[in-house]
Amino acid sequence: MITTITLNPSIDKTIYVSKLTPNETNRVLGVEIDAGGKGINCSRMLQRLGAQTRVVALLGGKTGDYVASVLRRDGIALELVATVRPTRTCVCVEESAGLPPTTFNERGGPIEHRELVDLLELAKNISRQSSYLVFGGSVPTGINDDVYRVLIDIASAGGAKSVLDADRDSLVEGLKAKPFMIKPNRDEAERLLGSEFHTKSDVARAALTLWERGIEVVVISLGKQGAMACHDGMIYHATPPEIKTVSTIGSGDSMIAGMLFAFADGAGIDDALRMGCAAGAATAMSSGADIGLKSDVDTLLSQVKVARIEPTPIAH
Repeated sequence: MITTITLNPSIDKTIYVSKLTPNETNRVLGVEIDAGGKGINCSRMLQRLGAQTRVVALLGGKTGDYVASVLRRDGIALELVATVRPTRTCVCVEESAGLPPTTFNERGGPIEHRELVDLLELAKNISRQSSYLVFGGSVPTGINDDVYRVLIDIASAGGAKSVLDADRDSLVEGLKAKPFMIKPNRDEAERLLGSEFHTKSDVARAALTLWERGIEVVVISLGKQGAMACHDGMIYHATPPEIKTVSTIGSGDSMIAGMLFAFADGAGIDDALRMGCAAGAATAMSSGADIGLKSDVDTLLSQVKVARIEPTPIAH
């Protein structure tokens, strides 16, 4: 069983316009509404790939009811902790020109202390029933940034391997518990290490640096350039297939799902990266906050290239 824990789920509303013009009336071409949150996206892809998965989430209000209904419709097991505050809504505006979307994300929360305690107790039970626990996304108000470190420690005590996909202080704190795998994107990795990556070798050295901190699998996602990974001290560059990108929402979460699906099946890092890139690309081909189809993952899998590379030594 692969369990995902989402502290700050959302309703994702994607609005399509010809061109976004500030301070003017904008005519809407179409609207899509879906359940969102890193862990939820990951579980939805895992379910489509055929894995046993379960979502644990903090959900409240009518918006939380909607997220729960989407998961149940898709046949995904859900363990929820009910919150007094309603689940947040995030809005994404997509322009016809294909420019990066404009997003408006509510912070979420505040989460009450008893709600967090209930979640931590649930995590203790779930960790004993899961091979992997996936933690990801922002932290709502009312919860400290060290929550992922606490959750990773709980997972380790229960015998589950942890995967962390977070940013800023939440990522810094979470790394202290040494999760099995992390997947920052380029910007997140640059913030974490306090340096800019100008070349492929810079990214490779960054992945190696993070692996040396005790992280078994480090993956730095690079969008259309694929991903750089470090495992057992070896560096790998995965190049995704050429696709027509429709929306990148959920692509990184789908990449994690693909890799864990492969790992759970006994695959090595090469095949895990291939499956991860194929799953991420399949979701990038889908509209709005939708998740890619298994048929697309199967088609794209053979088009992903994985090569081992040597990082350029740092000059002294």
